[in-house]
Amino acid sequence: MTNLIQAGDIQMAYRLDGPADAPVVCLNHCFTTDHRFWDLTAPALDEYRVLRYDSRGHGASDKPAGDYSLSQMAGDVAALLDALDIARVDFCGVSMGGMIGQTLTLEHPDRVRSLTICNTPCQYDDDQLVAWRERADLVLEKGIDAVHAGLMARWFTEDARDKQLPGYTYVDDVMRDFKPECFASATAAMCGLNTTQRLGEIKQPVLMIASSDDPGVPIAVAKMMAEKINDAQLEWIDPSRHLSTMEHPSVFNELLVKFLARVHA
Repeated sequence: MTNLIQAGDIQMAYRLDGPADAPVVCLNHCFTTDHRFWDLTAPALDEYRVLRYDSRGHGASDKPAGDYSLSQMAGDVAALLDALDIARVDFCGVSMGGMIGQTLTLEHPDRVRSLTICNTPCQYDDDQLVAWRERADLVLEKGIDAVHAGLMARWFTEDARDKQLPGYTYVDDVMRDFKPECFASATAAMCGLNTTQRLGEIKQPVLMIASSDDPGVPIAVAKMMAEKINDAQLEWIDPSRHLSTMEHPSVFNELLVKFLARVHA
């Protein structure tokens, strides 16, 4: 069950599970989804206090009109932690969630003990920016169905589709209900991503998850990010496309649990 709480200027939906005195792991979903993205991972984190939430414009959280920014969305996380009286978290985010995680770590470093970023770039190139803005315009004009199939093909392999893996069916369903206005608002935030020159400022331990066939994060970008971050552990999950954590949840869960054990050793 989720709860609602005032966090800054919005009401945020969240779920908090696990031992009250355990370290808090904060999980942030990808674009167009919600906290249920983590249903395949949360059970593996039974030694931790697990915080899942719906980002601004997603799920049951408020959906203000207008363009969002990553700084604003990272501020939402800090406000949520304040509202829940949580000092620091091990933050884990996928794609958009990893963009928020990078921004949170750079702008609110005292709130982040460690950072896990999955299939997440540090900056979009010009072609990617054009493609995302065109998708947003198309969704506003014709609805989410206009981009649904294309995004699913970018995010999952044909094998995941053919086998109807649980992660695939969840994303397939939840994306269909995503509001066009929220698609445009959150796209504006993602298009503002540019942490490339600041990655060296991240002092926390970082786990990076990447995939060789990810159309959103080329191999060279993932390797460059790992080189720029001081304490980065880069792991590859293949075969998968953009949502590797959903195609191979058991592999991802094992990597995350081992990383957190090292952080808290």
